[in-house]
Amino acid sequence: MMHSDGDGSTSHAQNQNDDVSQAHSTHSSISATEGSTNITRSSETAEFPSQDEDKVSTGSVFRRDDFVGGPVTIATIRFPPKDIANALDEEDQTSKHNYLKSLGRIVFARGPWIESHPLAPSYNNPVGTDATKSSDDDEIKCMTQALDDKSSYKTLAFGGLANNRGGTSTFETVSGMIFPSSSPSALSYLNDSSSRVESCHSINRRISVVAFGGRRISFLSGGGLWSNNSTNKNDKDTAQDNFVSLPIAKDGSLTSSYLEVSDWIHDVRLLNAELQQANNQSAFLLAMGMTNNNCEIFGFYSSTQDEQETLHPTRLQCITCDVRCITYSLSFHGWDSTSVLSSDGQLPSLAVASGTVFSEIVVWDAVVNSQEDENDEESLDTLVKRWLANVTVGANIIIKASRIRRTSLHRLKGHLGSIFSVHFSTCGQYIASTSGDRTVRLFHQQPIDELLSQTEWKLIWTGWGHTARVFDVSFAYPSHALGEESSHPTLVSAGEDSTARIWSPLQTQEVSHPLRGHDCESVWTVDVCDGIIVTGGNDGCVKLWDLDNRMMEDKDIRTFVVPKDPPIQSTHSEEKITTEATTSKPRKKQKKKQKLSGQLICGMELFRCHRLVVATRAGGLFSLDLKRNTWTHHKCWHDNVISLEDKSKLQIDPTTGTCLSVSPSAAKVIVGTTEGWLVVASLDSSCDVASHAFRCPSYRPVQSISWIDDDNVVVFYARGSVIWFRMEDIPLPLHIMTLGTPGIPLSFAYDYKQSFYIGDSRGNLAYFDIGQSERNERTPISVLKAHAKEHVTAVTVMQSGIIVSVGNDGCMHQSKVTNNGQLQRLVSIPVPATTGLKHIWNVTQSNGQEDVILGGFYGNDYVVMDNINGYEFVRIPTGGRQKRQDFHIGFSNGCSHAMAICTGQKDGSNIIEFHSSHSFDETSMLPIPRHQMIDTTYNIGHSYHSETINDVAWVKKCGAEPIYLLSGSNDCSVKLLEFRNDTFASAKELPPHESCVRGVCTSSHPATNTSLLVTCGGKLTMECYLLDHSSADMDASVTALCSYRTTGSKATIDHRMNAVRSVPLPSNENYHFVVSGDSEGNLHVVMVSELPKDRKTTIGEILKGNGRPVLCLELLTYNGFLLAFVGTTGGDIQLWTFSIAKLIGCSETSEDGHRQLGDVLPSTASCEFKAHQSGVNDLSASTVVGESESVVVCSVGDDQTVSTCHIHFAVSGPESLSCEGIRLSTTQCASASALKAVELILDDSTFHRVYTSGHDETVTLWKLDFARLSLKYVTSVPIGTEGSCLDCCQYNHPDGTIREVVAVGGLGTELLSFNLTTLLAACALIEANSLLITAGAGFSADSGLQTYEQAPLSYREMCDPSKLVDDPLKFQQFWLAFTRSYLKTKPHSGYELLDQWCQGGKLPNLIRQSDGSTPWWVYTSNVDGHFRNTRLASFRESVCEIHGCALEFKCACGIGFANGEPRLGWQKWNEKVQPTDACRETKLVMTDDAISSSLLLCSHCQLLPMRANVLMFHDTDENILRSISVERDRYQAWEATVEKDIETSGKRFVVLELGCVSYSQCIARIITLLKYSRYSPLQGPTVPAVREESEEVVSDCAKIIQSDKSSGVRSGSVSFIRINPKHAEISLSTSESTRMISIFSKAEAALKEIDRWIDLLI
Repeated sequence: MMHSDGDGSTSHAQNQNDDVSQAHSTHSSISATEGSTNITRSSETAEFPSQDEDKVSTGSVFRRDDFVGGPVTIATIRFPPKDIANALDEEDQTSKHNYLKSLGRIVFARGPWIESHPLAPSYNNPVGTDATKSSDDDEIKCMTQALDDKSSYKTLAFGGLANNRGGTSTFETVSGMIFPSSSPSALSYLNDSSSRVESCHSINRRISVVAFGGRRISFLSGGGLWSNNSTNKNDKDTAQDNFVSLPIAKDGSLTSSYLEVSDWIHDVRLLNAELQQANNQSAFLLAMGMTNNNCEIFGFYSSTQDEQETLHPTRLQCITCDVRCITYSLSFHGWDSTSVLSSDGQLPSLAVASGTVFSEIVVWDAVVNSQEDENDEESLDTLVKRWLANVTVGANIIIKASRIRRTSLHRLKGHLGSIFSVHFSTCGQYIASTSGDRTVRLFHQQPIDELLSQTEWKLIWTGWGHTARVFDVSFAYPSHALGEESSHPTLVSAGEDSTARIWSPLQTQEVSHPLRGHDCESVWTVDVCDGIIVTGGNDGCVKLWDLDNRMMEDKDIRTFVVPKDPPIQSTHSEEKITTEATTSKPRKKQKKKQKLSGQLICGMELFRCHRLVVATRAGGLFSLDLKRNTWTHHKCWHDNVISLEDKSKLQIDPTTGTCLSVSPSAAKVIVGTTEGWLVVASLDSSCDVASHAFRCPSYRPVQSISWIDDDNVVVFYARGSVIWFRMEDIPLPLHIMTLGTPGIPLSFAYDYKQSFYIGDSRGNLAYFDIGQSERNERTPISVLKAHAKEHVTAVTVMQSGIIVSVGNDGCMHQSKVTNNGQLQRLVSIPVPATTGLKHIWNVTQSNGQEDVILGGFYGNDYVVMDNINGYEFVRIPTGGRQKRQDFHIGFSNGCSHAMAICTGQKDGSNIIEFHSSHSFDETSMLPIPRHQMIDTTYNIGHSYHSETINDVAWVKKCGAEPIYLLSGSNDCSVKLLEFRNDTFASAKELPPHESCVRGVCTSSHPATNTSLLVTCGGKLTMECYLLDHSSADMDASVTALCSYRTTGSKATIDHRMNAVRSVPLPSNENYHFVVSGDSEGNLHVVMVSELPKDRKTTIGEILKGNGRPVLCLELLTYNGFLLAFVGTTGGDIQLWTFSIAKLIGCSETSEDGHRQLGDVLPSTASCEFKAHQSGVNDLSASTVVGESESVVVCSVGDDQTVSTCHIHFAVSGPESLSCEGIRLSTTQCASASALKAVELILDDSTFHRVYTSGHDETVTLWKLDFARLSLKYVTSVPIGTEGSCLDCCQYNHPDGTIREVVAVGGLGTELLSFNLTTLLAACALIEANSLLITAGAGFSADSGLQTYEQAPLSYREMCDPSKLVDDPLKFQQFWLAFTRSYLKTKPHSGYELLDQWCQGGKLPNLIRQSDGSTPWWVYTSNVDGHFRNTRLASFRESVCEIHGCALEFKCACGIGFANGEPRLGWQKWNEKVQPTDACRETKLVMTDDAISSSLLLCSHCQLLPMRANVLMFHDTDENILRSISVERDRYQAWEATVEKDIETSGKRFVVLELGCVSYSQCIARIITLLKYSRYSPLQGPTVPAVREESEEVVSDCAKIIQSDKSSGVRSGSVSFIRINPKHAEISLSTSESTRMISIFSKAEAALKEIDRWIDLLI
């Protein structure tokens, strides 16, 4: 869970000498603390299976549900290949380009995972395909039919998975990818005049991704990347598919999902080979650039067997540069997607640029296009020709790889640090590089001597701007120049300063603002594809940016001069102004007034039709047409003003103007004044319309005006009032709202119901209920201090009812209205990229999640960003936030924006700067509708932690869904993720800490529907929140409770809390007991109440420890006490005990709970013992079930040891608990490196489980043998991150199963889960002494056979023996057809597994009796005879087929008799029949040779036809009934023996039901028969006979067990395992000795999963 602190990681020998000497002894007894408790120690070494054992790879019992976070190491966009583009029948290149671009896919690697996502939402194809193309294009046509694949795919790069579910892998981080089957641009090949179309058999049509990382390389098909992952020409599903790993041949017949080479791989290039024979065989060369500055050349060819393609590698040559060095980067130029290796072995050239750790770039040629050495046996050309010849003829390829040395051509200098990235431009004339010196540099290849073709590389540009190391760079081509090599290249770089930057090196240096959006420091990768910039960072997200818009961001700026004001016509006004200026103000004031002389703007606003309106304090009213760049002079807003109340003419002083607002219809404008007047002026310049004015007496001055719609306007007054006017002939004040606070109202939100929210200049948020009464004067129902004393600049109401406000404090505050009408604070989250927020837009993401877009200032720059993803849309320099500004943004067509900034000049004039995006249009000027749906494909992935996660905790309430995961990280952030449907559905960010977050925890009272969330970290801070599980909205579910702060000296950043745990205080549903441990060895104890309080800071008590920093702790409720187990850096575990009775008394006598804590807390630990030789990184404790006075504790440490401790207690009173003895067992060498996390689960129903994880990037599952107190290895699973912390929980899956999920945190969080019900079934089977297998039609269906419901209607007709009389041949052939299908169909693997469990002895307790009788039986209604298969030795003599077997045919002599008497209506048939005993005993076992098209007659009488040995409708044939009755009698005798063993011998019995029909299925069958058959449904098999038998047997056994218990007799147990994909529920009652296990799955899949557990546990 926690890392060891630097100040406490060293072990102290003086305190460990005694313990170290005792640690490895078998049994010893020492004192844990002086004179207190004896410790019995034992030690063992962990035993792992050898590499050739099956258990090593049996990690597939775990399913990989999700992986969130982790660094994105490579990201790009791919488009359909050229052959698909050529198949589109459209001459318009623009339409074709737009369509192909919409088909693009974002592909990126996050740790060991590769993901593929659609670039755009579904797009209707406006382009048809050319139906006249030749038949050779059938494969392309199949792909274009399903081009628009909007699915997302995910796989492990080196794991060989067909999908992201299950499987194991040895993990390696992906560092690079190439894409043979797709293109980096949707336009570059449209302008290509080349007519070459790649062969359908080319290998790059079947390989979509070549991924490499470390020393591994793998080949993947699928992922929606237009690759044909099947060699079967009839397979039409070529476009929409999951990733599939192509196997690579190894020695012998073995294959692997990846190839491992000798060194780390930097770059890869693939070169297709043209084979002379077109036999659907393909070959290619692969060049790999290595860390030690060499190049390995491999040849690959494919072979196909059983429709499975396998790649066969051959190492041909190692090409070494003479400059031997370690490289941090390497890039190839050459061998692109258009390069082909011809049949004569002519190789295209391949250049290399290597970035070294010594600040140099080494340029050299790995492959030279030359024939000088073609006769050299060691030359690459010769080796390739020999290899191609062997591939063509199919001979064994035995080629000894050669090694050659190349001379470096150029050594480029300039960088001052290690070179992290180096890339060639498309034409190879430029090299761009990045380095740890924080620069981007560009080198150009220039000729020296044209006659000798000599060139040199020169440094032509150095880019400074990044403030930290620069990791990656990419050449960029704007959309107007795609595919062209510009003489002025554009570069995009990314680095450790969390930004990407666009450069035009030879023109204007950095051409736009830095691209910000990643919530992390390190942005590792950048690529530019078809004008789209793709970046990936440490936060696990991929961001997309429009290159053209960003490059035009600062170029599309227009400047306009505001027209001069018209002369003031009223001399009265002039005199008034002069008088006021000269008589009422001192001389100094007059000088200040003179400095502000000139044109004064009182209001400015952008509105629809691309117009901007400006009002001045001289009465001027102007509008600017931004399309035509022309001004329109409107009538002065203060002239000819008519009062709307009395129709009198008003004299409005224009100098009193304060603000303006344009109506939504843009027909009029309202100007507010300091005198409270609201002047309504027309914007229609074609007619002379008088202005009108109105006001509400005694309300002044007007602060601002906002329109709700054309009929309603809200006016803010500086003296604390807000009035809602209805704009009628005489405006009517509907609502007059008075804040009652000293602040000025600035912002509002209306939920369009009856709630009105107002934010003021003092940080207050006021709530008004405008529908509560008929009075129009209102006071706030509740006022909340939301933003300290800073301006509340914007407010909005979410669909969930959450009120979101922003302010000048740079925080986004969330609150809600409680049931009693009070505003309640939820959380307040600072927005790190801003210093003050101004705007907020309420939108909805494409996945339906609510979001807000925030606008605010970072310094003097105006920034717009996505609150959830942190994506920065806009950054505009304003020159100062105090300037008059107006901003509009639209999301109807991407993101477009416009901003007007007014700046006063020295000459008194005003200049307006107009900034707009390249896509700004008419729709951008319209107000954003509430909850507008926006496209969020600019962000892929949850914005998660960017540094190591230190702790995770599941938040779960019994019966409440969904569940949540709380996590804290070194990046100071806290995340709460919603887990739903096996994945993280959404994420919520809690307020960050000032320093790193070291611990998180959760607790809840069983009787409440809330959970306490606690986080702790640096500077001894602890934050508490309350999660309401009943809230449907995640934002509304979390409320801030309180913060913990220490008293006395101020804590430093190095003084931190390392761990925290909480438990609910019993008998008090309001309080939780919280304990945290700090880096000085102290414990901080706090009582936290769920009741809201005005005081948000709480004070706890500090308990002094042993001085060793606390690394971990665990709280446990035990027999009236709370036990705190504390692990320290010295390897010690301390035990502190707290009396629950005293704590409850403390919480009841004190309102705050903490005031009396010091009186009831212990002063010292109860005991202390040595568990590890170094720091205890994590521990987990649990009460032992069945033992009332013992606890077991598991801990892990840096010494790679798992310690298991069993502690016995003695309770001497209600307030006294003593430790009697400790058994301590250590399992050494439990990991290859330090262990960091452990979780203990005591489970008597299966086995006691211990999970561990650590720096070896593996989660290991151990079985705890409680009697021996030892750990047995079960399985291990590699993960994609170091396991620094883990937590697990169980939840009810929607499919009806119970799953146990393990969350492992490191650089990201990975989820592993397994089906707990299959583990229960496996444990029951391992313990079973007797086994009854009941099988229905669903079990046969897994082999591909039809069930009764799927059978044709003729089956109902032919299930009647009377049809044999009507037409014997037709009847017989019908059943022979079924027999043939049963013989032809291979039983699925589940039959073989059952055979291994029984006859194979895999289940150790299934032992044959001394008389040879089997402890297992099969009871089945299936007639396919698969249980009689000759390969299954288990069931030949122990199967009861209640409906007979269709593989046997018998004489039909008894068909007309019932109970020995002739049946009514069968007289004619019986007269012809003379049955004999020989006929009755005649049986023909069918084989393929025995099936004939002629009528089969009885071999004895040669008269009567044979019939299938199957019980049919109305069937009374004694020949059939007799054999079934014999089997049933033997089965019932076995069943009676089992029941007796349960009663007398305490045996364990398991009933395993597989695919049996349920009652609901029977009802559906009856309805089907009534609808389609003329026969009565009661004649058919509508009774679930097998299911009834299963339940009857279990009920009988349960009654025997229950009666034995009541009489005190020792009895056995019975377990009922029902496997059914839809109807696995069991209605029988469960008790201690009767277990009911429902598995909702197909039988074969469930049996495989159970078998894996059996392999691991036996």
